[in-house]
Amino acid sequence: MKIGGVEFYISYEQLYHILIEIKDEFPNIVYDIDSSSQSSLIYPDDKSFVITLAEEGESILDLNALYYIEPKIWNLKEDINSQLRAYDLYISASDFGESDIYYELVVSEIGHTPKYREKYHYAVKEDANGNASTSGMGGVSNASVSSTSTSSSFGGSGDVSNTLKSKSQKMGGPSQVSDLRFLKRVKIKRVKDI
Repeated sequence: MKIGGVEFYISYEQLYHILIEIKDEFPNIVYDIDSSSQSSLIYPDDKSFVITLAEEGESILDLNALYYIEPKIWNLKEDINSQLRAYDLYISASDFGESDIYYELVVSEIGHTPKYREKYHYAVKEDANGNASTSGMGGVSNASVSSTSTSSSFGGSGDVSNTLKSKSQKMGGPSQVSDLRFLKRVKIKRVKDI
């Protein structure tokens, strides 16, 4: 199939059969396949493309946040990855896009690691062998003895270090944190009754 002028060795029909599990699990979700230039997770490159998941709706204002898919998508991604390997592809990143109304799966050629946008440096990454170096919950490193199947992990909104509230997690304002447990406390001045 050709996406954004780049040829990938998988057809739309083959990809449809791989993604049918997502449609089975989330019947109200539609997906779109586009070039990597449409991704908010990675910089454009010629060895990756994006599968964008969103709810059906008449306009962007009708769409709901997709937080409910994240706990279930991890198991689906593992199975999708095992099928993509037959076409020398793997899911190199996945996360919510610039908005929480759509979710991105970045598919790359095996052996290629796309350059991640700094804003989304905590996106789920997987190595060239298709082993997950972080699960769908953020920065959990994959233990391995192979030199090719380890990669760095970054803090995400629900990773183990955040659950245990590690010292590396910084408190911040609403636009700086993705988990309300790390929202900086604000002093509120109360007005006394007259």
